[in-house]
Amino acid sequence: MVHNPAAPASPAPDDRKRLKKLVLRLVGSALLLAALVAFVPWHLLADAFARVSPLTFLATLALFLGCHAFGSLKWRMVIATAGARLPVRDAFRCYAAGLFSNIFLPSIVGGDVLRALLAGKKSGRLEAAILGGAADRVLDLAAIGTLALGASLFVGLAQDGAGRTLLLVGAGLALVGGLAGAALLLRRPLAKWPPKLRRRIAQALIALRRQRRRPGVLALSFLGALAMQAALVGLNALLAGGLELHAGAAAWLFAWTLAKLAGLVPVGFNGIGVRDGAFAFLMVPLLAESGLPREELLARALAASLLWQALLVAGSLLAGAIWALLKRGAAADAAPRTESLQHG
Repeated sequence: MVHNPAAPASPAPDDRKRLKKLVLRLVGSALLLAALVAFVPWHLLADAFARVSPLTFLATLALFLGCHAFGSLKWRMVIATAGARLPVRDAFRCYAAGLFSNIFLPSIVGGDVLRALLAGKKSGRLEAAILGGAADRVLDLAAIGTLALGASLFVGLAQDGAGRTLLLVGAGLALVGGLAGAALLLRRPLAKWPPKLRRRIAQALIALRRQRRRPGVLALSFLGALAMQAALVGLNALLAGGLELHAGAAAWLFAWTLAKLAGLVPVGFNGIGVRDGAFAFLMVPLLAESGLPREELLARALAASLLWQALLVAGSLLAGAIWALLKRGAAADAAPRTESLQHG
């Protein structure tokens, strides 16, 4: 049999597997969204969308980008402790690229990888960029978990009867489970983890150990992560202001953070559908005293989550434009230096 070098190579098994997972996640998100929209009367959902003005959406979008500008500075500080040092402009560029790629890649980890690769190339310390990025992601997840736990306690104390007991018991179990999970992660030998997880766990452990050498930076990074996640919750509430979802800060923190954690479950694409259903399911019982029918509350809570999804997409697209502009500016700055070296 003669091999034809011009024939296209067949996809590798790993590529086919990744493509299959991507398609399944996209289908999963589409089915979940279709089920949610079918479950809620369309006219109620359309009325909820109409209550939010374009000006509110644009203002929230601007604040969202400002929040991520702060996040890029936090990420830059964390990767610097691992040895990957970047100028502020380059940190913005790498962070914007990662935020933009979240539209196309099947999880937030994909954006982290691209961000680390660009930072590693620019700083010349790829391993440090990867480890620092892993530490930054661990801090973000710890901040979300902390906010979710604190909000669960506040919401539980505000409830009566069985609702209070359920939430307090759930918060207690989450605390115990989180501490047990952290102890397991830190003490379990790496060889006992599944082979597919060993590399990521090893990177996270190394990153955390390096961070532990500088506890002041670690504490500041964690406080920054708490502030950023709390600010994102506030922006979600601001965006949904016209929907008249009258709930306290603890209720928003409770529903938003737990829904965000639920979105990490690898069922849909980037949590789309999963996060929206979880947010509506968690928020509606906290709005029972508003006097509105349950269907109306469900439609407004679902609209709030879908509007946030739209804002995420718009923010990621703008981050892509910022990345392109900064990349073009960096290339323009480098051109005169290259020309001077050639003529020198």
